[in-house]
Amino acid sequence: MVRAGGFTLVGVVVAMAIIVILLAAVGPTVATIIERDREKELIFRGKQYARAVIAFQKRYGRFPNELKELSKLKPRSIRKLWKDPMCDCDDWQVIIAGSPEAVPMGQAPPPQGGSGLGGSRTPRPGQPTPGGALTPPPFLGGGGGPPLTPTPSSSFGPSTGKPIGPIVGVRSKVRRKSIFEWRSRGYTDEWRFIAGDADSENQPYIDPNSVRPRFTPSPGVH
Repeated sequence: MVRAGGFTLVGVVVAMAIIVILLAAVGPTVATIIERDREKELIFRGKQYARAVIAFQKRYGRFPNELKELSKLKPRSIRKLWKDPMCDCDDWQVIIAGSPEAVPMGQAPPPQGGSGLGGSRTPRPGQPTPGGALTPPPFLGGGGGPPLTPTPSSSFGPSTGKPIGPIVGVRSKVRRKSIFEWRSRGYTDEWRFIAGDADSENQPYIDPNSVRPRFTPSPGVH
């Protein structure tokens, strides 16, 4: 009986050792799968915001000054306000029109002053520059147009410490080395989801400023 009990104990120890080894081998793979799924969800949700900004521009003839305008103004421009999956929080970094971050992915931020290129001639938005890059449209930080200002409905202001709109996109605040690169960027906080640009790997670039509003809300409709 004692000998049988000893063999049983040894068997349990060996089985536990095998389980520990398997968990050590499988654990990193599971973690990688979970992180990859988070990154894919980040791209999906970021694109939803970029598309919602375009829809908002079509309906109201301006860009939103707060993300909540996308879902609160009727008709809604987004089904719901998505959380950032990298932190499971609502703390997105909004991208403001005319800021250096508003330059489409794959282009360098514009020089100080926003006029772009120097010299006496500035190419039209979307036309090649002498250096080979594309000049971003004015709302994305390029020259050639008046700066956009927030509408009186914006609740952002200096007292809140939050950025003032108009908002043209979002990005995650979480800087993490990504499992895979998206548009040649390997950190999650470098993935900028900008209206008219977020889907440009699949379709031509869209300048939301070129879209005329299709809907004018009645006064007092929110």
